[in-house]
Amino acid sequence: MGSLLSFVNVNGEGSLQRRVGLERTPVQRHTSRMYARRGEAWRPLNKHRVAAFIRLFMLCFVEVENGLPLQRDTYQMLKKALVKRIIPWIYNRLVFTMDEGQWPITLEQFRELVSFLAEHLPLVHKDDAWGTVAYFFKEMLKQREEYKRLKDMESEVMEAVRRCLEQ
Repeated sequence: MGSLLSFVNVNGEGSLQRRVGLERTPVQRHTSRMYARRGEAWRPLNKHRVAAFIRLFMLCFVEVENGLPLQRDTYQMLKKALVKRIIPWIYNRLVFTMDEGQWPITLEQFRELVSFLAEHLPLVHKDDAWGTVAYFFKEMLKQREEYKRLKDMESEVMEAVRRCLEQ
């Protein structure tokens, strides 16, 4: 009986009436397991794991799941992983090519991250590594638009040649 009274003194009167733990979202459970393993699941980063992390990051910060706020430790852990592991991984694997298969992240993931970082983490957004990543994707977009413009011009010229030959 004495141990129950001390438990009530420490945790409050409602502590004995609870039969289950606090409600936690799947994202909270996943991030707490990641924290318990100290990032073991993220050691050998690859394209798929980075994509999964970006999706998890967006779920936690942008799309509030079930209306429940996450714990402060979860936010800090995710921000730290983004700044210390994910962004340097992306930066080190930039390949200046038009082949999207060789890019470290997709254009959609970049757009999600750049809008979030600009609004909520301006210091990370102004960082040199992220600035290089942003420059890379902006240049790739310019190259893609230029290629599309040249292709359209070529098709117009070919259509004009066909019309001239038909007459």
